Amino acid sequence: MSKKIIIATLLALIVIAGQAQKHLPALQYSKEPAVLSGRIIKDSTQKIDDIHARYVMKYGSGMGDGVKFKSAALDANGRFSLSLHTGTTVDCRVFIGEYEFTCYVVPGQTVSFTLNLKKLKTQGLAKALTFSGQLADFNHDLIYAREQGFDPNSIYGDIESKRNMGQLIDELPEKSEEGYFHYLDSTYQRVNKLIDNNRKIGKAYREFAKAVNRYHYGAMIPFCAQSIKYTGIDTQETYDAFAERERQRLEDYMQNDDPWASPALSYVMWGVPETFINSHISRPVKLPADYQQCYLASKYLEQIGKQQQLLSDAQKDSIQTYLPELAQDVLDYNDKLEQKLSFINEQELSRVCTLSDDQIHSDDILSAILKPYRGRPVLLDLWETTCGPCRFAFKDMHDKKKELANRIHFVNIASENSDLATWQRLIPNYIGDHYRLTKQQLQALHRQIPCDTSGVPVWVLVNADGSIHHAFVGWGGINHIMKEISPVLR
Repeated sequence: MSKKIIIATLLALIVIAGQAQKHLPALQYSKEPAVLSGRIIKDSTQKIDDIHARYVMKYGSGMGDGVKFKSAALDANGRFSLSLHTGTTVDCRVFIGEYEFTCYVVPGQTVSFTLNLKKLKTQGLAKALTFSGQLADFNHDLIYAREQGFDPNSIYGDIESKRNMGQLIDELPEKSEEGYFHYLDSTYQRVNKLIDNNRKIGKAYREFAKAVNRYHYGAMIPFCAQSIKYTGIDTQETYDAFAERERQRLEDYMQNDDPWASPALSYVMWGVPETFINSHISRPVKLPADYQQCYLASKYLEQIGKQQQLLSDAQKDSIQTYLPELAQDVLDYNDKLEQKLSFINEQELSRVCTLSDDQIHSDDILSAILKPYRGRPVLLDLWETTCGPCRFAFKDMHDKKKELANRIHFVNIASENSDLATWQRLIPNYIGDHYRLTKQQLQALHRQIPCDTSGVPVWVLVNADGSIHHAFVGWGGINHIMKEISPVLR
């Protein structure tokens, strides 16, 4: 064997050994965007002009703004660059024509790839994709694993689908509680064996895949009662005994190797692990240090965004101490809410209104509500505090309501179906006049609205003369609502 071949072989072994030693890096936080760039190599028959990316932020305001989309056009050479404001390391779904795949991006860093569509047709995605930059080896292993069918996300996704469709029981040799857990245990062991037996993947992906397997295995334990038609559970005593066995299994899971201390789980638990936090009783759940900040930030932002409740001074101090990287993001969001509430209060744009005694029992309750607003169009919004789309609508329409406050009345109607304390806490944040009807009054109002009123929000657009212009159900976004409002404003 020549010296050159020996040297090349040794260098290759060093590279392989180096890759085997690599661990998945900790989550990174940064206000700098993650950059996804690269090149798409096409042939003359392919009409692909752009690339799209979808990602879910690991923490958000609690008001549905966690899902982000970004697109970029390909230049003449098929090159592109996407700037993604992710906040943290996160998985990103990439769409190129009819093809799609998932890779991870890092804020403040660049992840690049080249996709050869000619190779993709004949050799598969893993061979057609070449990554460089941050997480290059890990991203390639991720593509390869999913293509080879030993991706734990896909395997457990299939199990979950079968469970939801009631088909899981048909696959159990023993259709019982013990059969379900044996199936779950054997699935966990089988997936780990698939991961261990494939030596083409590096250590970083191996850590990740085992963390995914561990996460899903634990998450499936509480679903046991929904998965099997148990026999013999026909009394409270037998059900309590079953619930205790299920709790003990989760307890054993939490105690075993302290699974939630693994840094790799930070990449897996992009959703809040409430299942384990709520179910585990004997000791606190030890979340990965790199995930702990995301989890705490999501709780604070849910309070600000979803509950519309400002942070207390004590919470602000706590945030500075426990969220060093994310503190400013949370505090900035709190400042925005504070400014919004101050403007509403100063301008007296939110008022609590009541019906008079004679109006309360009126059959024509719609006229009773509209009577003070004659001479200007009205947008009635029938909502409830438990309705997510209703609250999205309030948030999204805030700026537009400020702009149109002198041209149209905004009248918001809830009922006794909404908790009184929650309604009283929320309405100072929402522009418009606020009424809270009894269930009987709401039913009477529904009978006067010319559209399906079985759900909320229900919108009734009223002309300046008091006649109904249009009524419709659901929240289709600010552009849709403005398209409906524009005719009555003219």
